[in-house]
Amino acid sequence: MYWAEHGGYMGVPADPSSTRFCLCLYESPMIPPSGFSIGVSPFRRPTIETMPTNAKAGCLYPNNGRAILEAKMRGFDNALVLDMLGNVAETGTSNIFLVKDGHVMTPAANGTFLSGITRSRTINLLGDYGFRTTEKALSIREFLEADEIFSTGNHSKVVPVTRIEDRSLQPGPVAKKARELYWDWAHSTSAA
Repeated sequence: MYWAEHGGYMGVPADPSSTRFCLCLYESPMIPPSGFSIGVSPFRRPTIETMPTNAKAGCLYPNNGRAILEAKMRGFDNALVLDMLGNVAETGTSNIFLVKDGHVMTPAANGTFLSGITRSRTINLLGDYGFRTTEKALSIREFLEADEIFSTGNHSKVVPVTRIEDRSLQPGPVAKKARELYWDWAHSTSAA
């Protein structure tokens, strides 16, 4: 957490030179690579004009939290969140990918979600391996009809989605390869 002790009118905007930080460290194990379920959330991601969607900012977490809580009340582990136009943006906690007929796709970074470091690394690693990833506007239907779905994030790295709404999926070969490539990269001397 951070805050500024001085700033403009009523402390807004903050004076960066008076910024103070509070850091809390705790153990948070990664979720297992066995996968998780997602339900489509009724809550939408805001746009860059209304929230700082290009940063992991505290104001976005309550929206993600309510999306995940609503999904959990319906029996899902996480939520598939849409942007303001109804396109898939991400999950409540991570970036999302689908695979259809061997083609990897992920929502285009349109300013409604943070296009994460692990997302970018996964796209590059898959590309180097021979899988082309297309970034484009994706619909709920495309996810419901996907051969496989997986997510990427700083906390969980690469994890398959094993259920979307009432459709069950098996962890697929592309997600497995993406996780393997990521772990090989993370444990290599070039990643250090």
